[in-house]
Amino acid sequence: MATWSEQYLAALRARAEVEQANIELYDYCTKLADQKAELHKRASSHAQASNEDEEPVTSPQPSLMSMGMRRVTSPPVVRPESPNLAQLRQDLAKAQQERGELQTRLESVTRELETLKSRGKADSKRIAQLTASVSQLTVKLRDREEELRGKAKLIENVQDENVTLNLQLNMAEEQLGKLTKDNKELVDRWMASKGKEADMMNEDSKFG
Repeated sequence: MATWSEQYLAALRARAEVEQANIELYDYCTKLADQKAELHKRASSHAQASNEDEEPVTSPQPSLMSMGMRRVTSPPVVRPESPNLAQLRQDLAKAQQERGELQTRLESVTRELETLKSRGKADSKRIAQLTASVSQLTVKLRDREEELRGKAKLIENVQDENVTLNLQLNMAEEQLGKLTKDNKELVDRWMASKGKEADMMNEDSKFG
């Protein structure tokens, strides 16, 4: 089972990894948003160009044969298609094709951007959860450190008291040993004195 310090360090590492991933995600979302704006701009430009490429067709003017006579309209003159007009139509078709491709890419990028935004919200929620966990672990760690400091101080005080008691015990044992020795010497002297008195009394009784 991991200790509290290992769990705390693991939470810090997880938070750093999530923050790094979130930064990369935000950068990518910004890039996609820029691409989306560019695609909108290009699509609008192509649409405007396609509308301007259509030239108005002028109807032929009626001609007067003579004064007082009825007007006769001449049939439309069929002109051969100019190279410039053919090129414009070709460019228009190409622009319309590119517009369709850009529209498809725009829709794809938009969907991807929405997906990343949703995932970003989930990552933000996870970051908030990890941040709350780190805060709780930090508070618990601080409380545990204070508890450890208190216990260490208590142990130090007990050790100091034990040292003091050991010194007092050693002094008491030394005093007891000295008193025991003095008492033994006193008893020995008293016994010797009483022995001498008894011997003297015995001697006196012999001569009496």
